[in-house]
Amino acid sequence: MCGISGIFSKNKLTDTSIIESLQSIKHRGPNNTIHTSYFNEELHFFSSKLSDKETQSNLINSKSIISNNWIGFNRLSILDLSNNGMQPFYDKKTNTSFLLNGEIYNFKELKEKYLKNIQFNSDSDTEVIFNLYLKLGDDFIQHLRGMFIIVVIDYTKHKIKIWRDRFGIKPLYYFLDKENFIFSSEIKGIFATELVNKKINYKHLAYSMYLNTSFSPYTIYDHINSLEPATKITIDFSTFKIEKEIYWQLEYNEDSKKISKDEFLNDIKEITKLASVSDVKQAIMLSGGLDSGLLAYQFHQNNIDIDAITIFNSEVNEQNELEFARINAKNANIKIIEYEINNEVNIQTIKKYCLAEDEPNVSPEPAYFLAKKAHDNEYVILQNALGLDELFYGYNYYNQAKKLNILKPFLFKNFKYLLKGSKRYKYEEITNYGLETLPFISRTISSWEEIKKLFYQFDSKEWEHPISMIMKQIKINNSKFNSFPLLKKISYLDFYYYISSHHSNRSDISAMHFEIEMRFPYLDHLFVQKYFNNNRLDNQLTKNNNKPFLRENVKNILPVKILKMSKKGFSMPTEKWLKNIDLEKDFPEIKEYFGNDYQHWANTPERKWNLLSSVLLINRL
Repeated sequence: MCGISGIFSKNKLTDTSIIESLQSIKHRGPNNTIHTSYFNEELHFFSSKLSDKETQSNLINSKSIISNNWIGFNRLSILDLSNNGMQPFYDKKTNTSFLLNGEIYNFKELKEKYLKNIQFNSDSDTEVIFNLYLKLGDDFIQHLRGMFIIVVIDYTKHKIKIWRDRFGIKPLYYFLDKENFIFSSEIKGIFATELVNKKINYKHLAYSMYLNTSFSPYTIYDHINSLEPATKITIDFSTFKIEKEIYWQLEYNEDSKKISKDEFLNDIKEITKLASVSDVKQAIMLSGGLDSGLLAYQFHQNNIDIDAITIFNSEVNEQNELEFARINAKNANIKIIEYEINNEVNIQTIKKYCLAEDEPNVSPEPAYFLAKKAHDNEYVILQNALGLDELFYGYNYYNQAKKLNILKPFLFKNFKYLLKGSKRYKYEEITNYGLETLPFISRTISSWEEIKKLFYQFDSKEWEHPISMIMKQIKINNSKFNSFPLLKKISYLDFYYYISSHHSNRSDISAMHFEIEMRFPYLDHLFVQKYFNNNRLDNQLTKNNNKPFLRENVKNILPVKILKMSKKGFSMPTEKWLKNIDLEKDFPEIKEYFGNDYQHWANTPERKWNLLSSVLLINRL
């Protein structure tokens, strides 16, 4: 796990830009830092003020060097804690550098299968995967199970190849023009180079406010792109031209086979064992739900040394799962650390929470608080149970879609006039864009027309609806999408957009803020693909029986109270935090961007927080 940055330019640059970039994301790799540059037909390794003492002693400083290419690596040590695992790795024979941000869980199996005769200098997954690339070429990516951003630089051919994992767990941002290609694990790592002008793209900001997130490849900043999940880009750094390729798709190959409880539990055992590989202390984010309860139980069954961390709010019942989290911990026979969220915070703390991420949000990410508690207790890895709601139909809109699909011939647009409030615009958008778009429409905090009015001074009148853009993109990327059954379409969109552009991405940024690696065992692509193919998962699906397949298979593993608990999930008391905030008085700068009518729009805690985080990010520029 780490933070990576790179700069390739037609202009010669000092080391300042790469060091400042690495400094801005040093929290992603507190253990050590190295940066390199290729010249005189050789890759040169350098230390800096960010490096540990051993590295500063062994490598020279680059302050007198001027070059048109720099890459850098901040390391959070997870496997092989010695400096033998430091990156980048380099092969002199092929003039190739290799960077990996993430974890490849099956690296030992790959080492045994393909690389028996190779002499290794470390026990790291990165060295194994680099050698796998050298042996298999680009096909190596098809063998990897885990989460990753992988960067391969061929200095002889002037090519940079970058792959993002299949569900977009690890982030990668980049800037490209006719003279520069700059990439980093976080947006701030690009701006810290001071080679890119900071400018808000207000249309994409509006899209973010509608969708509660930016969807790849867009961000709220002009010319800053997010690499899409399951995608490879190739940049020629002599011409600065880019090619893009999707290297994996979540497909639907209908399978009516009945999967037994034993087979399902063996699959859970396998992916849990895979994601537990580590040389450091780890914990699990534990709620009172089925998903984290099963994960905790299985970690204990696999004899993995792991504890649990939970957050709760004793004053807000709908945000308090403490009783059930304790039951899950007891059932798994693991220790639980409890962290109560404050119901009162001052305005400076609100600002800090809003600016903890590089893009706006409707509330702080719970992983931010769980990761802080993990760091305080010296954990390095947090296991996250994300993925089963999206795979096994855990959200209420799956049941709603199944019911509405039966009534579909009788749905008509004018019915909206019988509805009030958000139900009216949501019904209209469902009839416009289809039931499959429920993952987006269900989560909106405002209609698109209301948001366009909020952005009127930025010429928003003709802006295309964000759902229209997404559906065009999805149909270009996956020609078979239209043939999927309805619930599979919804599940696909949840995985391809909501997980990669929201849940996993925000969790990664928040966790790494506190030097914590976040892992997602359920987001194993082989596991997801197998169960995505199954056509039995919605049998007996109802409002009170979500995830029916999962419930049936864990009913003798998890306590009855857990099985019967209503869905809650981690959330923050933003309503209480904002209770005494006067937007006009405390944040007068909002009027500068959104005029005098913004208070009419900002009439819920989610809208207020979204507006605050947007304006604070704009002003941070």
